[in-house]
Amino acid sequence: MKYIVSILLTLCVTNLIAQEKDNKIKYLPFEVIYFGGVQFNNASNLNKILMQEGAGKLPGFGWNAGAGVAYRMKQMLIGGSFSLSTNSKKDNTLNTGDIILYVATNAVHTGNLILSPQLGLGSQWSTFTIQKHNQSGSFDDFLTTQSNQTKMEHNSAIVDFNITLKSMNKNRTIFYPECRVGYKSSITKNDWKLIGTKATDVPADRLGSFYAQLAWGIGR
Repeated sequence: MKYIVSILLTLCVTNLIAQEKDNKIKYLPFEVIYFGGVQFNNASNLNKILMQEGAGKLPGFGWNAGAGVAYRMKQMLIGGSFSLSTNSKKDNTLNTGDIILYVATNAVHTGNLILSPQLGLGSQWSTFTIQKHNQSGSFDDFLTTQSNQTKMEHNSAIVDFNITLKSMNKNRTIFYPECRVGYKSSITKNDWKLIGTKATDVPADRLGSFYAQLAWGIGR
C-alpha cells in the first residue's frame, strides 16, 4: 500500500508538467483531487449482536479524508484514490482504509458546473475495537488469559459510487473539484474476524458507508 500512496502523492505534487519548445507550459490531462468530510456507517448484523450483549454499537458517524489522481481522455477519466476514516462512539472505535480504481466522466455539465459521476472497485480493510471496563486481575493475567479490549477486522472488495461537483474557468480548460457525495459497500457479506483467535458463529456483513465531502484540487 505504501508504494501506491507514494506514487499518488508524487503525482499530486508534480502534477506532471511538460515544457513545449516555445517555452509555453503544457499540462498533461491529469486531474488531482483531495477530499475530506463525514461518513455514516452501517453493519446491521454486527450491531444486532453488540446490542444483545450490551456492548454498544458500531460507530455510525465518522470523519474521512483522502486523495486521488486520474488521467483524462476527452470527457472520460481513469484513475485511482485512497482514503482513511476514523469513527468513535463511546468506547467503540472503527478505523477503515481503502484503495479504489475508478472511471468517471465530465460529460454532464451546465454552464460552468460539471456533475461528474464516478464508479469504482477496490479493496477495504477495517478494524473495530471494543474497550472493556471494570476488569480486574493481575498484570500477568492481562498479558495471558484476560483482555481489556476486543478487536476484530473486516476486509473486503468494495464498490464505490459518487458524484463530484466541479467548476470550470471561463475557457473551460481548467476544472476545480468542489464537493462530492457517494456510497461505498462491500460486494459480498464477509465475516468479522477476531484478531489473534479463531471464533465460531461470527457475524457477516456488507459494511457500507454514505459520505459527503468537500473537495479541492485541479484538472486540465
